[in-house]
Amino acid sequence: MSSFVGREAELGRLGARFERALGGRGGVVLVTGDAGAGKSTIVRHFLEGLGSRWPEARVVAAGCSEQYGADEPYQPFVEAFRGLVQGSGGVERRGFRELAKELAPYWLQAIPAVGGLLAAATSTAFELKRTFGGGAPAAAPPSEEALFFQYTELFLAAALDAPLVLFIDDLHWADRASIALLAHLARKVADQRVLILGTYRAADVEVARHPLKQARLELERYGVVEEMVLGSLDGDALRHWAEAELGASIDPELLRWLEQRAGSNPLFFGEMLKWSVENGVAQRRGEEWALGEVPAEMDIPRSAESVIEKRLGRLDPEVYRILEYASVEGDTFHSPVLARLLEMDELALEESLEPIGRVHRLIRLASTLDLPNGDIASVYEFGHSLIQDVLHHGIQGKRRILLHRKVAGILEEIWAGGTSAIAQRLAVHYDEGRQSDRAYAFSVEAADNARRVYAHSDAIDLLRRALRNARTDGERLDALQRLGDASQRIGRFADARRAFADALRLADTSGHAQRALSIRVRALQVEAECGGRGAHEIEGELHQLESIATAQGAGTELCQILWQFRHLPGAASRGIARAEAALALTVSIGSGELSARGYLELGTAHMAFGSPADATPHFLQALRLFEEMRDQPRIGACQNHIGVTRVLCGDYPGAATAFAAAVRAHETAGDPVAAASVRNNLGALLIRLGQWELAESQLLEAVRVARRLDVGARLLHPLENLARLQDARADWPRAQDCWTRVREQAGALGYWSSEAIAHCGFGLARLEQDDVEGARAALERADALLQGRGPGEWSEAHAFQHLLGAAIAAAELQPERAAELLEQAETELFRRDPYAWAHFRLRRGEILLRFGRPGARELLAGARDTLAGLGAEPLLRRAESLLDNLEAA
Repeated sequence: MSSFVGREAELGRLGARFERALGGRGGVVLVTGDAGAGKSTIVRHFLEGLGSRWPEARVVAAGCSEQYGADEPYQPFVEAFRGLVQGSGGVERRGFRELAKELAPYWLQAIPAVGGLLAAATSTAFELKRTFGGGAPAAAPPSEEALFFQYTELFLAAALDAPLVLFIDDLHWADRASIALLAHLARKVADQRVLILGTYRAADVEVARHPLKQARLELERYGVVEEMVLGSLDGDALRHWAEAELGASIDPELLRWLEQRAGSNPLFFGEMLKWSVENGVAQRRGEEWALGEVPAEMDIPRSAESVIEKRLGRLDPEVYRILEYASVEGDTFHSPVLARLLEMDELALEESLEPIGRVHRLIRLASTLDLPNGDIASVYEFGHSLIQDVLHHGIQGKRRILLHRKVAGILEEIWAGGTSAIAQRLAVHYDEGRQSDRAYAFSVEAADNARRVYAHSDAIDLLRRALRNARTDGERLDALQRLGDASQRIGRFADARRAFADALRLADTSGHAQRALSIRVRALQVEAECGGRGAHEIEGELHQLESIATAQGAGTELCQILWQFRHLPGAASRGIARAEAALALTVSIGSGELSARGYLELGTAHMAFGSPADATPHFLQALRLFEEMRDQPRIGACQNHIGVTRVLCGDYPGAATAFAAAVRAHETAGDPVAAASVRNNLGALLIRLGQWELAESQLLEAVRVARRLDVGARLLHPLENLARLQDARADWPRAQDCWTRVREQAGALGYWSSEAIAHCGFGLARLEQDDVEGARAALERADALLQGRGPGEWSEAHAFQHLLGAAIAAAELQPERAAELLEQAETELFRRDPYAWAHFRLRRGEILLRFGRPGARELLAGARDTLAGLGAEPLLRRAESLLDNLEAA
């Protein structure tokens, strides 16, 4: 991966150390970390920036080779010698070559020039070996002391010419002679303009008892070396990295999945990100990348796998077997379980695990745990989940099946009487062990556990496992329904639709009529929420389902059907009556949860179709009941509705408090769609208060969630409020564009009321740009949509219709007609929304003032007083300005 993030502090530390070297206080920095931690990357990044910050510095880079290792003495220093003698582009520095003849004749003899250029490093290393280490040298070989002295003299002479940086990569592959020369050289640079940088893997040095360990300790005593350990990248760094690579924002769920799979190792994380894009697990949705469907069996990115296999390949067979068996239990494993699986004394096992963690750094002790059987377990975890994956993938055939069966049996024995706590682990082991009955039971139990703590994504994975292990139609039907519910909860509507469609087919073919009705009701709720079908079609099917539920005496399903009517346009005529009927039905059923839902729905009906003040007692009753049940999603819904009623009743501080509580509840419950709905309502309130930047951020977040989750119906309201925000800012071209998007979205979904509002909003924007004809055409389209819809009812669409009609009448010099339309709207709005009432009253006073008609002062003063009480600053300033103009006149 090309992006570089998350190592700013380390880069600063290298820069500061080089500045000290520039002042004649040279030294050594050894950068260490696990494979893939980014050791070489950070040093190279530092060196790339060196030229721009310190152009006088000279960099000489070399590396140690795994292929040659100890068989090629001084190999990195041979490569560095070439860099010292050669200039840029491989051109030999003639003067320095003469200096090398004087100061380092032995080295120059062993590294001959070929055609004016020095030979390749590996060839010259071989020459050194032949000349100094054996074979048939032409003269007696020099001593090690002489070699070190000559190299050091040449090196320090180069540093007199310009500040010098020597970088040696992969010191864990260096031969003993090279480490000895490095230690000698390091002791001589403390008062020179020299910085030596090296990288190594601590685990490889520990395992091989590499001489670098002793050399580092010796240099620490001299105070010339410091170690920089590269730890894991934090979540913010990983997010920035992923977004830089993807070119768009990343959904938190996808980021969490990547971290769970790859940890925070840069190499593993980067390879897993690349793999997830190539295999469709990461999917572009609108302006961000989100988590798609995760396959049950996953490949490991080959580059990451090869790094891990190399580390594992250096292990003793018995150590490898211990880790292999540990991988069967999972990313974390318990010492008593592993001891029984290996048939090994537990103390002997603990003593074997300690060096595996300390030396090889493949596992770590996470905690100790008191077991239900009275025993104590050490809980270990693998350094990265991919290490466990590689080990586990190496176990094949019946051996793998039998090992999982044994682990499942051991876990059930140890946790006897308390298996609910490890239901998820047991589900995995019985599934891998091909024992379907136990796998299904524990998968469902674990999914219920996950749902109770709002871990809906985990619940979905477990329910898919349950579905794979279901043996009867009843089990499959139950798993599919649960899967549909869980998918809807976190906004995976396509998955929910598929699950309910499969469940409905199964219910129909297996003769489960009551279950089929329940599934159809749930499926229709999903269709309505995501905009999968038009409002008219949904209304027709609701009437059919209402008849079926009544005939079957299916009270619970009938309640849900009656409640769903409320969400359709034109529902005002029977909205409150349906909600009252549903509440009475819940009481007769005797379900506390249904009754609480009944109060919530009745309050919503009063808020939408009646008086907000009448809605509040029902919301408070529902909130009390849901708080007793600790039902976070419904608590959030109640607080959201309470917030809306407080807005409509003019209690803006109380509304803000309720909205904040609603967001907390929905985020706790892991319901992004519901949280986005609250953010939309909060955004609308902030527009009224004049906090436009904050309003925009809330509304854009709501739009982002709706688009990411493909929730078409939930997109309408935040788009409407974004258009209102542009109206408030008087940014008419942007307002026009926003209203156009609302109109198109509402038209596609069949939501005629929102479409009519959009036409009116578009018309007002055109009128502000002096396009009376365009405004009149928009009003005609809105009139056509509203004609015959809900006769005798008043809605927000009718308010917009009157507002645009009045604005057009005023533009056509018909102030009396304009004032009449606004006054009609005021009458309806007086008991519904004091802000809207004051807005229309302000508009009427403005028109009367413009045309010199009487009554303007009283209207403007009334609007001002109401707006002042609400704290609605933008309209309040407008009212005060008009009154000031009136006084001045």
